[in-house]
Amino acid sequence: MIRLALFCGLMLALAGTAVADEKDVPKELLPFQGTWKVVKAEFEGKEPPEPLPAELRFVFKGDKLTVKEGEKDKTGEYTVDPKKDPAEINLVSPKGDKASGIYKFDKDGKLHLCFARGRDDSPRPKSFDTKDTKNALMVLEKVKE
Repeated sequence: MIRLALFCGLMLALAGTAVADEKDVPKELLPFQGTWKVVKAEFEGKEPPEPLPAELRFVFKGDKLTVKEGEKDKTGEYTVDPKKDPAEINLVSPKGDKASGIYKFDKDGKLHLCFARGRDDSPRPKSFDTKDTKNALMVLEKVKE
């Protein structure tokens, strides 16, 4: 559907399984661990034309990111570089598709993810403002488990 194709196209193309023991998780990935829900989405400075599905979840486990929508699970890998300004995140599907983005955690613990929409070689966003860009922003909130 259009609502997922807008931002999650790459992430929904990911496939595999998420397996990790928390003691083996690199410290830079620890803040991501767990299940997150979307509380805000913005594409090119606007809200999506259709609401994102309420059941859409992002599950970070180790260096794996699983996007779940109902019975659909798609998993790929991610890496982060918190030393960059803004901090960088990279997604890679098992097929080799890549997405370069930026992230930040706000004082309330919400996770902001901003990615350039388009091809693998789309430039990484420089800010979380999507107006007048081809960028997509999602704000995630950790789900209490």
